[in-house]
Amino acid sequence: MKIKAVIFDLDGLILDSETWGINAIKKTNEVYHYNLPISLAIETIGMRYELISKKWRKAMGKDFDVEKFRAYNKIFMREDAIKNGIKVKSGFYELMNYLKSKGYKTAIASSSLQDRVEFSLKYANIDPKLFDEIITGDMVEHGKPEPDIYLFACKKLGVKIEETIVLEDSDNGVLSSTSAGIKTILIPDIKENSKKVKRLAFKILNNLNEVISILEEINS
Repeated sequence: MKIKAVIFDLDGLILDSETWGINAIKKTNEVYHYNLPISLAIETIGMRYELISKKWRKAMGKDFDVEKFRAYNKIFMREDAIKNGIKVKSGFYELMNYLKSKGYKTAIASSSLQDRVEFSLKYANIDPKLFDEIITGDMVEHGKPEPDIYLFACKKLGVKIEETIVLEDSDNGVLSSTSAGIKTILIPDIKENSKKVKRLAFKILNNLNEVISILEEINS
């Protein structure tokens, strides 16, 4: 069956937002005298907000004010994005131009909340209208690594899972998409992926531009 749709994760896949977020955490630690381990921040990349908060509280103790920390962190991220913009990953525009020229349906499926996604796209200078659908973490009951967001994205696009490919960078993202039964291409970011996730991936590539040849091979 030919592929008709491509669903993108956002953070760490389209955007170099993982580095952006980690830098803000380092600044929050420094300015407000927190000691949240960077290793913990990296471990929770790709998780939904509620799960991140739960893991941070468990690691830091019951007195750790997650909401206050995240509020400070969000300020630093916002300041940095407004001042410097958010970097777009290599190959994104080449891939999008190809997908549009060939008539593929496209969507973003991000664990982040809608306002964060809108902000990120704005300061990455990416027009949301490039995508047919944008699905965010607050639109589904269960976040990644549960399959809900990718099943919902397929439903919104009007495609079968067999007609879809997902592009992901994180363990939780790959677990989410593959548990939905969708063929998934892994493009690793700053966090080392587990052996299990590497085995689950249909292909492991270096950048988004390399996806073009895979689609041509499948649909030839």
